[in-house]
Amino acid sequence: MYRFLTVTIFCLAVFLRGLLCWENPPSNSFDDHFEPISLIMKNGHIPPKDACFQCYHPPVFYYMSAKIGETLKTFGMEETVVRKTLQFLNFLYNVLTLVVVYLILRAMDLSSYSRIVAFTTVCILPRHIYMAAMHSNDNLCILLVALCCYLVLITIDRKLAWQPVVLVGIIITLATFVKYTAFVLFPTVLISMILIPIYIPQISVSRTTTAVLFSLLPAIFLMGTYMDVNIRDYGTPLPWNDKMFNTGAIHPRDPSKISYLSFAPWQYMIEPLIVPGQMHSFWTIIYSGTWFDIEPKFTQVTDINRIWWPQYFGWLSGVMTFPSLPSPLSISTRLLAAGLLICGIVPLMLVIAGIVWSVRFLIFCKDAAARIEAVKLNLFLILLVTNAAGVILLTLKAPVYSSIKSSYFFNSLPAFAVFNAIGIKCIDNRRWIKIIIASVCIALVLLVILHVFQIAMAFSIIQGKY
Repeated sequence: MYRFLTVTIFCLAVFLRGLLCWENPPSNSFDDHFEPISLIMKNGHIPPKDACFQCYHPPVFYYMSAKIGETLKTFGMEETVVRKTLQFLNFLYNVLTLVVVYLILRAMDLSSYSRIVAFTTVCILPRHIYMAAMHSNDNLCILLVALCCYLVLITIDRKLAWQPVVLVGIIITLATFVKYTAFVLFPTVLISMILIPIYIPQISVSRTTTAVLFSLLPAIFLMGTYMDVNIRDYGTPLPWNDKMFNTGAIHPRDPSKISYLSFAPWQYMIEPLIVPGQMHSFWTIIYSGTWFDIEPKFTQVTDINRIWWPQYFGWLSGVMTFPSLPSPLSISTRLLAAGLLICGIVPLMLVIAGIVWSVRFLIFCKDAAARIEAVKLNLFLILLVTNAAGVILLTLKAPVYSSIKSSYFFNSLPAFAVFNAIGIKCIDNRRWIKIIIASVCIALVLLVILHVFQIAMAFSIIQGKY
């Protein structure tokens, strides 16, 4: 039964992502990640860090995409077809992440019920579905971080055998040269492995030290060399694009400072957009952006207004005033947003419950089997904490809405899934609780299906398919 449900949910997740990717134009994205690829295809080499707005990123994603694009062009494919194909390559990374997250859930001590609910929640996360349709380096980075977490679990189960340790080193190296956000892997893997001998005395400190060196030294050496070249050429180890466009100085912000202690999702249940007065609560923006399109790349299509949206996006870019007229969002869009944000509270509460249970488990675990599970839980706690710290540091650097993206938290997608499942496992011993959780899960699935179909239909109408 659970196997059938898992396959069904996965197929639904692939269908929804494929549908949105098919309908969404390649140009509809937060940033133009095609430009570095085009420069590589045109000039035959990786462009300088200041050659374009997205050229500052590490080169792996762009170089791989450029080589695929060049191959497609040798078969006579036009530029538009090449771009759409690369967009679907991004969709593939997104779908593969779901596979890896499921393997991670299988590697943990979880009940079948908690595993299927947690996997379903990841499969229908609206922000992750949006990302499948947008061409960027995020999905490959998220996939590699998740794959690294899975390989670390295998490494733990195999008592630091050299084969998975070497694979961990390879994946960390690749990930860090895809996007700087993958740096979260350094403290995550380092601290997780250092703690192994403490929980599992049978594994020696020397064996752990060797595993740490093989896991991290290749990435550290190559990244150090990369930073040295950057210092010589650009005067900084990790070039940024804020000299071209400083979002911290240009993008709008609320008069009050960014708050890291408040949580007011009801604001976005009333007005599910980034608007004045709704840009200062860090956790509110992260949560709301996970469950709805609050920085609207799709609602501008479902609720068209040729006057309001251009002025609104001009305001988001910091070059125009906020529109004086009310937003054009329809009642159906508002109801979908409110439904998703309300139902999303349940997975959030389950994740928090899973974190609390895990911390308590780590403190009081005693027997050998429990200690092995504790080592695995450490991995996800550290991943979540370091990922959150990275996003907070970015927000401190540029305290504006564009720094507070829920997608930046998706490096912690494995942790979200695991703690969601643990939260369910803690309380699923009562039938009525299982029924409530299942009902919310079904409601989320139906709301997401309606939401994606609404967007896809809107794109089809605009492009003249209907």
